[in-house]
Amino acid sequence: MKGSIVAAAVFAVAFLATPGLGGVRGDRVQVDVSKLRGTQSETTIAVDPSNPLVLLAGSNNHRSMHVAAFSSTDGGASWTAAHVPFPADSDVSGDPIVAIDRTGRQYFGFVSVAQTSRRTAVFGLYVPSRAGPTSPWSLPARPVESFPGGLDDKPALAVDDSATSPHVNRVYAAWSRIVVSGDIGFGAIYLAHSDDAGATWSSPVAVSDRRGTFDSYPTIDVGRDGAVYVGFWNALGRGVYLDVSHDGGDTFGPDVIVDPIHGHSSCTPDGISIPAQPANCVRPNPIVSVDNSAGPFAGRVYVSYGDTRSRGLKEQDVFVAAFDPSLRLLFRRHQVSSRGAVRSDQFWPASAVDPSTGILWACFYDTRGDRRRRHAWYSCSRSLDGGVRWAGPVHAASVPSDERARGADSLHGKFKREYGDYEGLAVAAGVAHPVWTDTRRLRTLSEEVYTTTLTDASFPH
Repeated sequence: MKGSIVAAAVFAVAFLATPGLGGVRGDRVQVDVSKLRGTQSETTIAVDPSNPLVLLAGSNNHRSMHVAAFSSTDGGASWTAAHVPFPADSDVSGDPIVAIDRTGRQYFGFVSVAQTSRRTAVFGLYVPSRAGPTSPWSLPARPVESFPGGLDDKPALAVDDSATSPHVNRVYAAWSRIVVSGDIGFGAIYLAHSDDAGATWSSPVAVSDRRGTFDSYPTIDVGRDGAVYVGFWNALGRGVYLDVSHDGGDTFGPDVIVDPIHGHSSCTPDGISIPAQPANCVRPNPIVSVDNSAGPFAGRVYVSYGDTRSRGLKEQDVFVAAFDPSLRLLFRRHQVSSRGAVRSDQFWPASAVDPSTGILWACFYDTRGDRRRRHAWYSCSRSLDGGVRWAGPVHAASVPSDERARGADSLHGKFKREYGDYEGLAVAAGVAHPVWTDTRRLRTLSEEVYTTTLTDASFPH
């Protein structure tokens, strides 16, 4: 694939109350998680399934050229740095991902880049872990994968936290294995698992069926019976896909189409440029979420994703599809946020199901409130009926972010990462914890990681 994929590989080496929207309630406190100088982007968060007050978050820190980790033991009210170890030869790390298993063990994954010459580098996917928020990190001696002649991109991480699963506490990592030949790139989704807290990993197995194409943006979730669901996006315009393994990630069946969306772009072949993120393209970013509650929709598999098909490809919207456990399609393209009279964009969706209630949550940047579509409020919605109907989104962020503002890492920035390629959401015990990249402190710190807490009571009733 020409364009952005090759550019991304080269960059990695070189880089070495708005109408229709609810306002922020007074009791919804927003917290600066990172408090770090330099641009933060690509946020991620996980909640401890055995103790919902314990949270682990992460981001890219472009000042240090590495990922940054943050820990909370009071439900997100306060955060401390949780310094993650890197390989000795690591020049750059990025694409952070986090997970916590039912014993409280924490996992922090990232892609490490070791520059071997002026134009070559070795990529490796690493997943350090620790026994809990006060324990030291352990860096495995070997990466999950380091593929000669290629690079690993946009990993995903999940743990099997079901006591009834035959693979309880198994850790799963998926990624896009990219091979570049000349100015053409090919990508396929691979998955590996660990049964010893990330010390060793199984041999990678192919998830996506096709070869000679470009599959990217993998996402993982695990059902109560141990079924492993992996979603991904085909960047050559074939759409969003979903697959399942019933043997602990050893084998996968045929890919199932979620939505045959097609990428359209004025900036790269595989994404779109929108006013709120003009330099770094916006893509579908699918997220898989399984309902592991005892509610009426137990076992349902959801996929949230972005698409530009609405209004003649003039704006980005967030949609949800649903499947039964056997991947029989129940519905697709249920729009999370209804269209307004004025054009707007909703982008970089994150979604999760509360295992205690079965409520499905979705969060995203939303430009409604700015006719120029430049200011984006990080906002959240929830569905009580299995993804069919959605509450009007409420602002998680009380102020909008603006990547066109002076000091933002956007059109005139050094790296032009803007919000990055994804944001995070974790939900447990009736509480949602979104994390997002926020520009409100550009004058003092640059883009920061922010979070807040929301509940069902955050929405008008």
